[in-house]
Amino acid sequence: MKSMPTGEYDVVVLGSGGAGLMTALAAASRGLSVGVFEKTSLIGGTTAISGGGIWIPNNHVMHASGFEDQETDGEIYLARLTLGETDPNLLRDFLKAGPEMLRFLERQSDLRFFSVDRPDYHPGWPGARAGRSVEPLPFEPEMERTLFQKLRYSHLRQPVTSTEGREGLAPEIIAERRQRNVRTQGAGLAAGLVQACARLGVQFHVDAAATALSFEGGCCIGVETIAGSASARAGVVLSTGGFEWNSALVSAYLSGFSSAPTTPPGNEGDGLRFALEAGAAAANMTEAWWTAAYRIPEDVLDGKPLTRNMVRELALPGSIMVNRKGERFVNEASSYNDLGMAFNAFDPGSFSYPNRPAWLIFDNAFKTRYAVASISPEEPAPDWMVTAGSIAELAHKLCISAEGLSATVGRFNAYALEGHDLDFRRGDDAHGLYYGDSRHLPNACLAAIGVGPFYAVEILPGNNGTKGGLKTTSLGEVVRHDGSLIGGLFACGNVAASIFGKGYPGHGGSLGPILTAAYKVGTEIGANRLR
Repeated sequence: MKSMPTGEYDVVVLGSGGAGLMTALAAASRGLSVGVFEKTSLIGGTTAISGGGIWIPNNHVMHASGFEDQETDGEIYLARLTLGETDPNLLRDFLKAGPEMLRFLERQSDLRFFSVDRPDYHPGWPGARAGRSVEPLPFEPEMERTLFQKLRYSHLRQPVTSTEGREGLAPEIIAERRQRNVRTQGAGLAAGLVQACARLGVQFHVDAAATALSFEGGCCIGVETIAGSASARAGVVLSTGGFEWNSALVSAYLSGFSSAPTTPPGNEGDGLRFALEAGAAAANMTEAWWTAAYRIPEDVLDGKPLTRNMVRELALPGSIMVNRKGERFVNEASSYNDLGMAFNAFDPGSFSYPNRPAWLIFDNAFKTRYAVASISPEEPAPDWMVTAGSIAELAHKLCISAEGLSATVGRFNAYALEGHDLDFRRGDDAHGLYYGDSRHLPNACLAAIGVGPFYAVEILPGNNGTKGGLKTTSLGEVVRHDGSLIGGLFACGNVAASIFGKGYPGHGGSLGPILTAAYKVGTEIGANRLR
């Protein structure tokens, strides 16, 4: 492809996360010139610091690994997940295009995938299956150094796949991968997409925040950025991420919800604001990809407080999560999105959110057996990890009910001995057991909280990005309130409303539909340009 003068493209993409990169790749594979404009100094967005899982039912990778699935199973499962609130045609479009997207990605890039041997997040529901989540194999980028240095990656993740992380990998292999700059999980996915885009001539512009969209005759024809103007002959694609770092938008649409985002701070809803100003409709605005989270004092990402997901510690045997009454309030081993929604429960009687604050409670045996909140078993408890010699003292230090916490621990310990949680059924399904300790019997997720010292870590109602955004067609075209289209304007990723509503189907349940939608957007723009 011939390089185009800076600022003149067939397609302009705002944002360089998974959605923006996939759109650029799909459009460039059709022979279109593409310019990707990234607000921050690094390429990859939220995708690059994520687990990199991609949830796609009935895909060829899972079939090759021996997992069975069919499209109708996905329809049944997603109908239940979305509570009937999503247009079934949008779900069917995703189920048809998702496997095609994954094959396209393997054809157009050096990325290869494996099927993660884990169940959907609701394994007992009709249509649920195992193996639908795929993840990149370790990826060693081959690109010019200046571009490689612009790749975002998480310093919190080792260069291992999720499976290797669970099973353990020899330190010398990890060290060798670091030396070779091998990328895994979300960092590997982003690096593979960037490499494939660069080979097709996609131009990347960093530190190039957009300031406005350009219109002519009601049609979007380009963008204004702090680096200058960029025209788009075929379309402008918004893939700027969610609005979780914009306090005004969070206050307006997630009123009352504490926002502790785990994403890069550049996700301030820029594309959403631009499109709303142009008359676009929005949907699903009160939802996010919820999670339990924690913060380590003075830990930052891009100059803002760094929030980390907490997942496995909640499911491993010997811990509980309690509210200010000292009571458990959710199955700690449920999916992080479903668990995260429990923080938003409102009690009319007390006129408060009773599950805020929340605390992870565990004993010395747990502390010396498992890594907790990034602290290894060998490390001493840091100052921010509350420590006490008794359950009553711990409750006092946390300013929560000592009677409530003592009763909760006693009740939980009885369940642990029996191997069955009568209150929340923790460890009763395949999903919960996936994060448990298979060496522990009779239940991989249940163990008594016994001998002190006892510890607590504050758990925040976090999110991995917002799920509400612009209303689009199945081809990513941005829709006005009256149902008409804003010509030349497309959206995909967290800037667009999620087709899953409140739900989260399985590992990679955000990236699966996002990448599929982006693939369709890039392909559609390319097809229209060539007609």
